[in-house]
Amino acid sequence: MTKLRRRQPNTESVNVPEAAGNAPIDIIYVEDDRSAMELINSMLEVRYPEERFHTADNGLEGLKLFRSLRPAIVITDISMPELDGLGMAAEIKSLCPETVIIAVTAHSETNNLLRAIEVGISHYLLKPLSYERLFSVLDQSIRNVKREHQLHNSYTQINQCNLELMTKTRELESANRDLEAFNYTVAHDLRTPLTSICAYSQFVVDRCADVLDEKSSGFVQVINKESKRMNSLIGAMLRFSSCSQKDIEKQWTDLSSIAHGIMDNLLLRDPDRKVAFCVTDGVSGFCDPILMNVVLENLLGNSWKYSAGNEDARIEFDVMNQGDDLVYFVKDNGIGFERQESEKLFAPFRRMRCDKDIEGFGIGLATVDRIIQRHGGRVWADGEKGLGATVYFTL
Repeated sequence: MTKLRRRQPNTESVNVPEAAGNAPIDIIYVEDDRSAMELINSMLEVRYPEERFHTADNGLEGLKLFRSLRPAIVITDISMPELDGLGMAAEIKSLCPETVIIAVTAHSETNNLLRAIEVGISHYLLKPLSYERLFSVLDQSIRNVKREHQLHNSYTQINQCNLELMTKTRELESANRDLEAFNYTVAHDLRTPLTSICAYSQFVVDRCADVLDEKSSGFVQVINKESKRMNSLIGAMLRFSSCSQKDIEKQWTDLSSIAHGIMDNLLLRDPDRKVAFCVTDGVSGFCDPILMNVVLENLLGNSWKYSAGNEDARIEFDVMNQGDDLVYFVKDNGIGFERQESEKLFAPFRRMRCDKDIEGFGIGLATVDRIIQRHGGRVWADGEKGLGATVYFTL
């Protein structure tokens, strides 16, 4: 005869899910001695009120109960009619190898012990039973089972989060590809009509200036100027798009040499500027040299533009250690920026209030941010209005 003992659930908390690892676990106690079974079972229920205990009179009933409940722990006597404890344990282990089985016996024969080891009994206790020993073994077994439940629950949650993250990542990558394709297509298709507008407006200015009144001539010049500006903006958009599409091919790169080359070009374009350049030699990084050239062109070019009004302009490129990272930086003593605007610096097509008199489209630092992210690094800026700015990046 099988007796199933279940504690009635608290109706006030029926709909509240158990925390991982704290949910009650099922424990079967199999014993053919009814008085011993009732005594020990009552002690177990008092000792472990948060768990669910079930009892069976023999091995066959215990096996039937196990198949129904799939408990985490089984406590069993060995000598029982119909099917002994070790035979039942062998069947249980074949069904669920991770089940914890605690065998209790009045016999200490070597054969039983060897068979228990062969079956995979977790603990082997001799009668007369020491309750302290039983409780100690059961305490340890319950802790282990709940720890396994917690790990399994955490693993399941992590897998679910990973699946959701992979789905979101695929969606984001698809959206980015669509956006990049749209950006490229629009920018590319706009160039043809813009080229015509620029050419014809310039033709009107050159060939018809003598027949146009001053106001009309001014209108045509504005059309020509704004068309050229839009053409430059489209070029910036295409360059921004290409930086996102180019495959990264990393190699050890002499960044100091790239910085020197960029500064030489800046001086050639504006030889009247007096700027003190300070480039530390021997600075290198593991990066894509083509994309890193774009990064330094934008950073050094910004420093060149924003320090134009300073008679003692100074631009630096160097590297420093910060924890385990090499941090590269470009520093200038130009007009700087408001500290509260630092987070907006790297947003595409966003320009600061101080930029209104400086040529540009607000795409340079956004390009830098995109390239550094693709290298697995990060970029940030520090500065103060009127005291210059420093842009830092890692690879």
